[in-house]
Amino acid sequence: MRITLLFIFISTFLSAQLTITDANISSNLSWDNGTEYLLDGYVFVPVGQTLNIEAGTVIKGISTPNTGDAASALIVPKGAMINAQGTASQPIIFTSEFDTELDNNEDLTKDDKGLWGGLIILGNGIVGVDGGVQNVEGIPSTEGRAEYGGTDNTENSGTLTYVSIRHGGAKLEANNEINGLTLAGVGSGTTIDYVEVFANLDDGIEFFGGAVNVKHASVSFCGDDSFDYDQSWDGNGQYWFSLQDAESNRAGEWDGSEQADLTPQVTPIIANATFIGAGDTSDNEDNNDALRIRDDAAAKVYNSVMTGFARRAIVIDNDAAQDSYQRFLDGDLEFINNVFFDFGAGSTFADIVTTDGGDDNLLIAHLIDNGSQIADPNLGGISREPNGGLDPRVAFGPALNGDVIVPGGNTFFDAVTYKGAFDNDNNWAANWTALSDNGYFADLVSSTNDSLSVVDETIAIYPNPASQFTTVSIDLESTQSLSIQVIDMMGRIVSTVSAQSYTAGTQSQEINTAYLQRGAYMVLVSRAQGVLAKTMLIKK
Repeated sequence: MRITLLFIFISTFLSAQLTITDANISSNLSWDNGTEYLLDGYVFVPVGQTLNIEAGTVIKGISTPNTGDAASALIVPKGAMINAQGTASQPIIFTSEFDTELDNNEDLTKDDKGLWGGLIILGNGIVGVDGGVQNVEGIPSTEGRAEYGGTDNTENSGTLTYVSIRHGGAKLEANNEINGLTLAGVGSGTTIDYVEVFANLDDGIEFFGGAVNVKHASVSFCGDDSFDYDQSWDGNGQYWFSLQDAESNRAGEWDGSEQADLTPQVTPIIANATFIGAGDTSDNEDNNDALRIRDDAAAKVYNSVMTGFARRAIVIDNDAAQDSYQRFLDGDLEFINNVFFDFGAGSTFADIVTTDGGDDNLLIAHLIDNGSQIADPNLGGISREPNGGLDPRVAFGPALNGDVIVPGGNTFFDAVTYKGAFDNDNNWAANWTALSDNGYFADLVSSTNDSLSVVDETIAIYPNPASQFTTVSIDLESTQSLSIQVIDMMGRIVSTVSAQSYTAGTQSQEINTAYLQRGAYMVLVSRAQGVLAKTMLIKK
């Protein structure tokens, strides 16, 4: 045992570390997971070259670069490519040099933002700006390699899969920070699937024109918007997840063309998003709406869940003759089969949507006629603290069992039977994200054969068997945050009580079981120390 521990210690201590600068990257274009890479300043992949990053590789940005640059960032310019293919068990992680404990939050937390720059990809896609090209924000305007834009919306800039970007967004000057992941003029030939941005000071993911598509994207605890698009982004998105805290702004801030003639007019499609706001704790009273759509932008939003925002669900700007409200009137801006719940502005569509001086009744009628509703989506659990109380899977109800429409004529989208970014069974963000590493997710059960801690002396269920309702009772030695789930024998969540604080002593929580079918279920009580479980029978 001592020899084994010594070997592990020595191996860890002697892990190779290599500093990458713009001057030496041309001789270091294959990064392996046996080396930790330090980005020192603005590092551009050479034009005509591909940067290959092995699964499991860790890249860290230096907070105060030795190069004299304002921040450290990895930039893939026009004509270069990145091949970063991580896996669920070996993600590729971009983070701060101060992040020494990647699998917990003992050194850095969600409040540690802006410690380095971010990942920037630039392409030759069509961009809605005068002249068709522009330099990306966050990089000095004198840097020619920072240009993006062109005429090829199908261009391939490479691959990002299972990539986690943490603690970025370095502040260069007032109101000028770097996004976690910037996609500027990036074409649809690029593959971006399973990406995360965690605790970024600015936006999580921002699109500037182009037509890149993004699947399985998690953005949490950013200081600005989660998903931001500008300059006629013409792509698709499916399975987008956003979780916000008090410092965050909107889940989506969507802008159109910046050209004088407002061309090109495009209509991105987003399906199966789950956007969770900061609740009633937001510090951004003017900004904490789920979606703000403006400056001639449009979108088609399908089968999505939006909940927990301090203000409204949808704000459509109507500041000019040709603004996003006109795009709505023209049929370019649509909301189809979405679920809204828990907004600070109120509990009716009249409370939570606005067209900024337009006819709100037209928008309300559109929402109702196209299957949108205000109802509890019954997510497995909402928590913004690393207490195991977060479970964004839909448990039951309208998000799981309601009508679903798949965007027609578009092979990018998977045909699914649920609303939101997660179904009842699979949490695709588990195991490889900072949310998972830092303990936000509950110990997820995908099968009743999974190992559970059954502690009969601390958890009780009565009546058991149950029919219309049952009560879960637990003895607590101290004040704790608990979430409760009922799982059927297929491992599916069928009932949930979101995480909340319970004081020391014997505490109880009533659960409605009237809609459950006859049979056996598992009741799971999740807390910081682990998951307690007990069998429950339903009789009818």
